[in-house]
Formats: sequence, structure tokens, C-alpha cells
Amino acid sequence: MQENNGLLIGWASRDITPDRPVNLCGQFHMRISKEVLDPVTATALSITSGTEALVWVSCDLVIFPAEALAQCREKLKQRLPGFSSDTLVISVTHTHTAPDAVGFWHPPVPPGVMSPAEYRDFLSDRIVDAVVESWNSRKPGGVSWGYGNAVVGHNRRAVYFDDLSTRPGFTDQPGTKTEKNARMYGDTKDPQFSGLEGYVDHGVNLLFTFDEDKRLTGAVFNLPCPSQETEGMEQISADFWHDTRVELRKRHGEKLFLLPQCAPAGDLSPHPMLNKAAEQRMLKLKNRTSRQEIAERLAAAFDETLRWAKNDIQAEVPLKHVVRTVPLARRLISEEEYRYAKAGLAALEQIPPASGADAGAVLKQDSVCFARKYRCRRILQRYEQQKTDPDLPVELHVIRLGDVVFATNPFELFLDFGLRITGRSPAVQTFLVQLAAGGWGGYLATEKAVAGESYSACLYCNEVGPQGGQQLVEETLKTMHELWK
Repeated sequence: MQENNGLLIGWASRDITPDRPVNLCGQFHMRISKEVLDPVTATALSITSGTEALVWVSCDLVIFPAEALAQCREKLKQRLPGFSSDTLVISVTHTHTAPDAVGFWHPPVPPGVMSPAEYRDFLSDRIVDAVVESWNSRKPGGVSWGYGNAVVGHNRRAVYFDDLSTRPGFTDQPGTKTEKNARMYGDTKDPQFSGLEGYVDHGVNLLFTFDEDKRLTGAVFNLPCPSQETEGMEQISADFWHDTRVELRKRHGEKLFLLPQCAPAGDLSPHPMLNKAAEQRMLKLKNRTSRQEIAERLAAAFDETLRWAKNDIQAEVPLKHVVRTVPLARRLISEEEYRYAKAGLAALEQIPPASGADAGAVLKQDSVCFARKYRCRRILQRYEQQKTDPDLPVELHVIRLGDVVFATNPFELFLDFGLRITGRSPAVQTFLVQLAAGGWGGYLATEKAVAGESYSACLYCNEVGPQGGQQLVEETLKTMHELWK
């Protein structure tokens, strides 16, 4: 590797779409894929300067499990001797229409369907191929960064004046959620509707790469919104990032690489909570799908930012990659919550297996019950685990590249935590990336969200609590500032 500060940049991508049916991850019920609407891909970017390296892979998946990351790192040791596998970062776009690489949420898949373990083998081989190609194809080049705006993410948590759990007709749902005065995707026409719980962020961070002749080769696209516009389908799909790739390659050539990153967005989604009828009317007038509309907005932000950023291409910038393991305070399960989950599990275990002529309906009912029981059991496990392990260790990557900083976390991190980091960051631009570095820490919700409960902010959803979230903020900022000394 060269010993000066000149950047070497390499790109590669692989199709990670299986050739067999799979379970699609992202809903309580199993969905066995019926067809491929559009491919899911893994895109790899390798950047080196001297002895420092950044190797990032973005996948069109809902979660990237720790087992798959370990497989990738082990295979890379065989393929690239001397390569430091700690420099590998893998993140996901959080599409809900991609193969299940996890396996713990649902029962075993039916015969003829690719299992999560089989898919992890398939997936890790293709990711390693992409990393090796991106690493071996590195050439001198430059980078430029820019900041733009695109309306994509919306806060999805409605807040009410009253306690939902005290309303007539409210039914408890063990293993699903508990509720107080908040509800994910709650009805905004409810007479007790107070407002939406949190802020939204329409900013986008872009890092462009260029070859020696200053021709655009690719871009990192950091967006605070999961890829979940058409999340309930039974087709494999990369969701709106597929449409975005198609649109940008029309404008900039088929060889353009695009590496999407999901910034903190645990309480955001592409589904608007307000003005829904107005949004739908405009889509009809434009003759566009909602995914195409998002792609147009992202492409417009891309082009507007590139227009100015290309005037500041830099081939020699500081690069420093720090990897740390930090302990974060778990969200502790109380004695009352333990008894509640235990009673809920007992009730769920009394539900007999579904029956009927409709095999799909039977699979759906049984898999939902399986998931709910799993979530209750997890509460009982956490109650025992917290007695000896009150902290959850997480892998944290912080990378400085010129005036830009990247920082990872393994959670569906609520936006406010990201804002706390960005507001105090020493960098000109701060690329925060959730659901990265392997594993899944669940949702990490704010104090006010935990008080309101509902899905994403109740005991079933939060391995780490608000205290641990603030620890993540402080540890991330501490490492950032060390890189700017």
C-alpha cells in the first residue's frame, strides 16, 4: 500500500438475490417470496490512504446479523492475506422485502425454501467477492462532499392527549407492544390526537468519488429514512433505492455506483402521517408511484449537490478509521414487566396451531404466534441476563475522511440521538449510519418515546434504554473529537 496521503478508491457490487424462494424479513408473519420484483444488491467501496483504510458495504437487507459479519471477516482473511477485517463495515438499507438472514424471528421455513443459514452462506460469498474486487481495483482518485435536502422521511409516531390503554375496548397484545399515549402509525383523525412525537430531518449527506480525470465514479448517499415504501409485499425488492439507482444511472451512466446508508431514523418512515390525500392526488397528477416520487426527489438532491461539490474535488485528505467496543446500559426489565411477559407467554402457549385449507393463512397465523412468543421469551431472558450483564457491548466505527466523519451504531436509532451527535460534531458533515457493523440492537428510543410506549418504544423493542442512548452519543462524540485533535 502506498505511504503518502493520496487516495486510492475502488468500487464493486454484487447481486445478492437468491435463486430460490426465501422468507422475507420485516413483518410479524412469514412471507415466502413469490417472485423478484427487482434485485437486492451489495455495494462495496474501498478507500485507502497510506496505511489507513475504509471498506464499506451497503446491502439491501433489513438486518445484517453478527453471524454473517463474522463469516465475511473470516472469508476475507483467506482471500486477502494481511487485510485487517476490523476495517470492514457492513450496513443495511432496512428494506422489508429482502431475504431473511437472521432466522430467530420466525419458525423454520417450509420445504424447498432457502433457510436463513443457507442464505447467509450465499450472502457472505457474494459480499466477499465484492470487497475483494473493490480492494483490488483501487486506483488514484479524489472525493468531494456536499449537503442537500430531499423530503423522504416522516415521523411515524402519533401522540394523544389521553392514555390509549385506558380506552374502552383496548386489548392487550402480549409479545407485540404496550401502549400509553403514543402509537406508531396512529390515527391522526382521532379527536384526542395531540401531534407527532418528534422532529424530521430532510437533509442528505453525499460523498462523491472521482477518477484521476475527475469523472464521477460513485457516491455514498446518507439518508435518514429506511427503505420501506412498499414494505408489505411478497416479492423481493430493494424498495425505493432500486428506483433511485435506475434514475441516477439514466442521468449519470450505467457504471455509476451508489452506496446508500440509513442515518438514524428509528422513529421515521417514508409514509406521511399528514396530508395523505394531497400526496396521493399529486402522485396521480404526476403519474408516478410513491417509490418513483422518492427516487425523483433523491436524484434532484443528488444533482443539485453534485453541481457544486464537483468544484472541490480533493485527492489528498486525512483518513483515520477507529474501531471501538463500548458498553451501553441495557433497558432493565422490572419485576412487574417480568411477570407481565411471563403471563403473556403462558396465554400465547395456550393458542392451538392454526388449521384450514388455506396454507398461506395457516402459515401467517402460526408465524405471528411464534414471533410473539419469541418476544415474550426474550423479556424473560433479559431479566435474568441483566443480573450479571447490565451493559450491552456494541461495535462502534468512527472514520474521518477530510472534513467528513462517519459513525456507526447497530440500532434503529431514534432521530433525536442523531441530532445530538450532529449538533456537537467537529466535522463539516456528519454521516451517521444505523443498523451497521453487524447484529441488531433493536430500537433505541428517546426518553419521551419510552414514556409513550407503543411499538418501537416499549419493553419488547428496546434492548438498550435512553441512558444507553446518551452513552452512545457521548462515546461517539468523544471518538470524533479525538480524530480532530
